[in-house]
Amino acid sequence: MAIVRGEELTYTKLQSMDFSRTLCLQSVSALEVHGPHLPLGMDLFMARWMAEEAARRFAAAHPDWTVVLQPHLPVGTDELPLPGSVRVDPHTFYRLLWSHARSLVEAGYRYIVVTNGHGGPRHAAAIEHVCRKISRRYGVSMFSPSILALHRIITGERFAEVESILGRPLSPEERAGLLAGEHAGGWETAFQLAASPDTVEPIWQGLQRDEPPKWAVLKRLAERWISWRERSGKPAEKIQEFVDGVSGGIGWLLNARYGYGGPPVTYKGTPAVASIELGHAFREVMVRDCLEMIEQVTKGVVSAEAIRSIASDHPLIQPLVWRRVAWASVAIVLVLWLL
Repeated sequence: MAIVRGEELTYTKLQSMDFSRTLCLQSVSALEVHGPHLPLGMDLFMARWMAEEAARRFAAAHPDWTVVLQPHLPVGTDELPLPGSVRVDPHTFYRLLWSHARSLVEAGYRYIVVTNGHGGPRHAAAIEHVCRKISRRYGVSMFSPSILALHRIITGERFAEVESILGRPLSPEERAGLLAGEHAGGWETAFQLAASPDTVEPIWQGLQRDEPPKWAVLKRLAERWISWRERSGKPAEKIQEFVDGVSGGIGWLLNARYGYGGPPVTYKGTPAVASIELGHAFREVMVRDCLEMIEQVTKGVVSAEAIRSIASDHPLIQPLVWRRVAWASVAIVLVLWLL
């Protein structure tokens, strides 16, 4: 079982590696406030655990491969702006991740897996964007299975798998609580109870459903847009999901900085439905999904670019989009002026 840590490799060992049979795992997530009950490092813990557990299982199944675990990259964007969160602006995060990924390619890696525990929209969009661009430009396979895996779980798509592992149906209270959104809610609280219960404040058992206020301006505009699409017979589910996320994100930002909608909201979901057994099931489903996507890409069944989530669907949250809009506007003005 060949698992090595990237920081322990020597230049000589790196040069002797067979990169056609080497899997590189890079975890990425920063510190962020996670309710009054969970550690600031929740996203970091989840990202690093996914990398380590996927590495262990992949190495056990493929003894002829070398698996390299890179040091965690403690950076991110769109974190909840409360004291304790560590964040950089979206452009800085994108450029940092791009430069880091390019260095991994220059080192020789051809299969690069990014694991992430943070659901910030521009954070996830930047990771998937970098993965696609690096894969295309350098002819490698760089992808992030964890974003899609987590989205499937928190939206209820993996309830059947969770129940199979639990050996029982989820209760109505668990189902409702786990579908109430996720940031230090039922899923993450359960993860940490299973991983390190001593780091969870006992008050989690009394934390009922909460969520940030939605930004009313965007919410009203979206309701009109969705209503128009529905009258036209066009699907609106993805738009509704996107608008809920963005209006909630903007509302949360305004709430944290300016008190919009009331006192500071530090979590989304229902922590009280968590349990240790649910945490073990969550971890198992998450790593299985990640590992399945890794197997598909390394076997050539699926391309790295096909591994993408809802974070790649909406243009407004993509890296550099507003810079491109600005340059396009300047170009149009110049052309009109020259005419």
